[in-house]
Amino acid sequence: MKNLDLWVNGLRPKTLPASIAPVLVGVAAGYRLLKSESAGCATPAKEIEGCVAAPSALSAPAGTSWGRFALLAVLCVVVALFIQIAANFANDYSDGIRGTDEGRGDAEVKTAKPQRLTVSGRVKPGQVLAAAGVNAFIACVAGLALTIITGHWWFIALGVVCLLAGWFYVGGKHPYGYAGFGEVGVFIFFGLVAVLGTEYVLTGRVNAEGILGAVLCGLFSCAILMVNNLRDVDEDKISGKMTLGVRLGRKNAQTVLFVTYLVPLVITVVGAFIPLVMIFRHFSVTGIILAVVAILFALVCIKAATGLVHSVNAGNFVKALPMCSMTVLLFSIVFIVVEIAPTL
Repeated sequence: MKNLDLWVNGLRPKTLPASIAPVLVGVAAGYRLLKSESAGCATPAKEIEGCVAAPSALSAPAGTSWGRFALLAVLCVVVALFIQIAANFANDYSDGIRGTDEGRGDAEVKTAKPQRLTVSGRVKPGQVLAAAGVNAFIACVAGLALTIITGHWWFIALGVVCLLAGWFYVGGKHPYGYAGFGEVGVFIFFGLVAVLGTEYVLTGRVNAEGILGAVLCGLFSCAILMVNNLRDVDEDKISGKMTLGVRLGRKNAQTVLFVTYLVPLVITVVGAFIPLVMIFRHFSVTGIILAVVAILFALVCIKAATGLVHSVNAGNFVKALPMCSMTVLLFSIVFIVVEIAPTL
């Protein structure tokens, strides 16, 4: 395919974990919720009312089947992933025609910043917009399938809001990303909506674990955006793109980035030790394995955090961005293990 490397850059693959991780967190929270309700049916009072005994650990949650559960989970991943890809192409198009990305064409091979499709001169703006439309269409098809399967027709309205949020981030006459509200949008849609929406699709409700996971995912996703904005702060200021980084200034923005990133990271590391508590309560070989896995991933999170802080301080955003993205994915894995541990 012509200009394949440019199109891959246009996907902004280093940021895509921000769309996958929240869905994984929502799936884990939903699984824990259903398993907890299954265990609640194992009491004599519940059995009299017609409930069946709780299934063994890692069996399909009560009231559903692995096939339906897995199908809904996969569709949630497709919706989240392709909405983000659509938004990335839409942002490339809008920034390109607005002139914000001026100078970020082929010359960017020599710098730390990724090339942009629209200003490269190698791809027509209409093609970039069409790519955004195709990916948005795929997300819509998956979202419609979710709606039909679950019967929650208000999902359509939620999907429209998500698509509009992706477009108006830098599109339209008054993009909210140019006014310093990009982090707010990311927190809402890559945190609250993605996690709690997934959990609701799978269970029909949300719980405290899902809310906590949503908040932490939202903070990690904000950190990813802040790394991007901190990298571009000088150019954005010149072009009139008043991101939070521009409004705060480089030094203050860097401080806010570290706080936004490190707070959920500390909670992740602390949470990784929960499986150990489960082992002391009820010995299980599987529990030990999960505890070791959680702790190992927590240690990798710490390693990524030290690398990110060092990279940002050194201005090496090429290294900082993937570390930030990797952390949110690692967090989702730790969250999954922590949610599974109590069911063993």
